[in-house]
Amino acid sequence: MNKKELTTFLLKARTKTYMGNGGKVKATLKDSYQLEHGQGKWLYRDVYWSGNGIFMGLEVIYYKNIAVWSMSYYGNFKKMKEDEIDSILRSALLKNWKTVRIWKKVEWKKGNYRYVCKPGFKGSINNMAGSEQIFKNKDIVYFFFYAGGLLKVL
Repeated sequence: MNKKELTTFLLKARTKTYMGNGGKVKATLKDSYQLEHGQGKWLYRDVYWSGNGIFMGLEVIYYKNIAVWSMSYYGNFKKMKEDEIDSILRSALLKNWKTVRIWKKVEWKKGNYRYVCKPGFKGSINNMAGSEQIFKNKDIVYFFFYAGGLLKVL
């Protein structure tokens, strides 16, 4: 397994699932939602729960059916409607999909919205942690925390 291939697959899989509003499959865990994207020996799976303006979940990448990378997350969008936050967030993520925002700072603006992703330290595919925020004017209307990294090198 090559870490560059892993990173490329992760970025592409995200464009095919949440960012691209695709990859929906029958969820295996009660009350969850599940998104998947496979390519050759790679499989990306995102399982999450959502309700009351919050969501939390887990992304996992499998290589040859072995979990090799994972990231957990928690987000809060209580100050916005779900379709409004999805529209703004998808726009920001798709605009920056090639940027490895989970370990590099990213800022994006559209109208009165501003998206900021701030890693907590100089991370890599090996380990990462940080936060995202969306501001509407100067008010924080969405926040998101993440942490994860490499599980195995094959």
